[in-house]
Amino acid sequence: MERVENLSRLLAVAEGFAAGDDDAAAWRSVLDTFSDRPAFEDSGRRLTGLSVARWYFTDTSNPNSILSCLNAARENARALRHITPVEAWKQINMLQGEVAGLTARKVTLPRLTSLCERVRLGCLTHQGMVDGAWYRDEAWLFHRLGSELERADQTTRLIDVKYYQLDTAGGEGDYTPPDVVWWNSLLRSASSYHAFRRRHSVSAGPKDAAAFLLYDSDCPRSVRLSALAAADRLRELREDYDAAPSKELTAACQALLSSVEPTTRVEPGPGLHRALDKIQVQVIAFADALSRRYFHVD
Repeated sequence: MERVENLSRLLAVAEGFAAGDDDAAAWRSVLDTFSDRPAFEDSGRRLTGLSVARWYFTDTSNPNSILSCLNAARENARALRHITPVEAWKQINMLQGEVAGLTARKVTLPRLTSLCERVRLGCLTHQGMVDGAWYRDEAWLFHRLGSELERADQTTRLIDVKYYQLDTAGGEGDYTPPDVVWWNSLLRSASSYHAFRRRHSVSAGPKDAAAFLLYDSDCPRSVRLSALAAADRLRELREDYDAAPSKELTAACQALLSSVEPTTRVEPGPGLHRALDKIQVQVIAFADALSRRYFHVD
């Protein structure tokens, strides 16, 4: 469900930056941000905004599409009906049914932003039901761990939707970096614009916006807050359930926290893409170590 919400944000961001343009270059960044271009090309689709939007929204041949993720969430919730709040189960069903009922023709670029907003609101409703109804046991802790790691990863991808180009283009001289308007749009898409303005003046620039989404410990969608929350869940597993993390998992957690220290300098440019890529690798290492410690049976 966290991936569904973040993917709907990213599609809305891409559509907003493209401003209705169906040009391939305006949408290629979404595919490259998720390393999905080979899979998309193998599907035989032409690289246009409309085909990318439909592939990520309702195409079940894409395992990362919104509908595929909702199908997976619904099946996971069905398997765990005995611990999943009834309200959350019903909300997943309703949202999955709504998206499954969309035909490809109903997913158009003019309608994409409103469709993404409906999906986001459905996901936020689900999150509210989880927070308000789920019993705070170890199952809830693992649910939150997964959500926080996914959010950390997806926030870096949201920022990276344009910055990967700086690295592949060979540097600032070959690519015009996003301006203040781009960053303001990105902050709004991450539901962080007003939070950013509470911390920074109107003269704040791209460097401040990037640092806010990465390192601010009070921004709900920042990578640092997600990492701190994940570390807290590990502490609760150790103290409340005698399920201490392994040395490998502890080291992976510390590595991620070290990468999002608020004293870290951030410079919009080629180096930012590499920093985001490093964080994504660390999130994956965290998730893998978590799986080996708690879910793999020897």
